[in-house]
Amino acid sequence: MKAADGFYSIPLLPGDIAARLKQKDEWPKELQEDYRRLRMEFTAAKAEFASWVRRDRDSLMNRTAKTILLHILECVNFDTGRCDPGHQFLADELGISVRTIERTIPKIAESGWLSVTRRGKTATNFYTLRVPCEKIHAILDYADQLRDMRMEERQQRLSMQSDPTNLADHSQSDPTTVRSHDPTEMADHDPTNLAGKPMKRTFEDEPLKKGSCSDGREDTYPRETIPTEECDFGIWIRLNIPDPTKHRDALRLLRERKMTPEALRRLAA
Repeated sequence: MKAADGFYSIPLLPGDIAARLKQKDEWPKELQEDYRRLRMEFTAAKAEFASWVRRDRDSLMNRTAKTILLHILECVNFDTGRCDPGHQFLADELGISVRTIERTIPKIAESGWLSVTRRGKTATNFYTLRVPCEKIHAILDYADQLRDMRMEERQQRLSMQSDPTNLADHSQSDPTTVRSHDPTEMADHDPTNLAGKPMKRTFEDEPLKKGSCSDGREDTYPRETIPTEECDFGIWIRLNIPDPTKHRDALRLLRERKMTPEALRRLAA
């Protein structure tokens, strides 16, 4: 990047070499090497300039302004030094309105990235891309501060992390120990003997009442024949329920342990 008079600018082809472009095929080897070197410097300077534009936090340089400026940057001609894209050209290339171009370019100039030379109502403007060194130093300093802050935050997060295999080095309560409790022993309680009563809320000596739905038919599908292992569900359903459209409901009832002889008769009907 070229620095002069407090501004950074993109190095272009010197005038004495540009004047000999028509005889480029006749250039000596040294001049050709100089041209290639200057061309590489020009390309590197454009890339550096573009990186500065993307880092600018100026409120005037919103996303649209940066997009327009980067496209103007691509229009800089190394050989001739021209940079004069028209507003309509920029609008067509970027897919935005001409009014947006006209409104945004003065903001870019006010932010210090380029100067505009007006060449009349019928000619396009000429743009000189240069930026104050002070502005670039402020951008780079802010980027360095931001990087250092992110690094410090990362170090703090790493220092606060603990070893997951060592839970605060405490031994008073081991989360892997479940108090030596046997879940099969529920306080020595017999679930079939509810306060001296058998299941179905009948007294011990009271005979079970039979409803109309169990008159000799419950033996057809005894509860013991209903499978409890999920690996047996499919075979059992195909053997007992002929209607395939009811297989899904049957599988759901089996999984939820809600399959009863009454439900089986309903599904098998």
